[in-house]
Amino acid sequence: MYYKIDLNNYKPKEVLEYHTYNDFVFSVDVLGRLEEELDNFKDSFGKPWKEWDIPELTHRLENNYTFYLISTDEEIKGWAFTDWNKKYPYLCNRYVVPEYRKRGLGSELVWLRCNEVVKLGYKSASIKLENWNTPALSVKKENIFIEIKEI
Repeated sequence: MYYKIDLNNYKPKEVLEYHTYNDFVFSVDVLGRLEEELDNFKDSFGKPWKEWDIPELTHRLENNYTFYLISTDEEIKGWAFTDWNKKYPYLCNRYVVPEYRKRGLGSELVWLRCNEVVKLGYKSASIKLENWNTPALSVKKENIFIEIKEI
């Protein structure tokens, strides 16, 4: 299901430290770790999803997407994108590395992008939350999500 996120009364949340990329300037170390994680990336059904690779990431960054990365010096924990080409900024492709799931990182990835959207002056964003994905649906407790037909 697609949702419009009403950010008119949203109070930015404190979130984990993260890195934001609007162009492809990664350190060699981060790039190597990211490439390794992308090689192992599985879709929501546990199948390899080969569309995710460094060229795809580069293409998105060249086409008005922002990439958000939660990582430490040693490990990548998760990432997400915002697509700025839609009616509302579209919070897309949230991913948490399996060993870091069930710790709230998925929600953090939603809130850090909402914070950014508000900071840039938008009052709405959009997101797709699958009904079967119970952890992803947990963000709806904030009561700022309005179901819409399409983005």
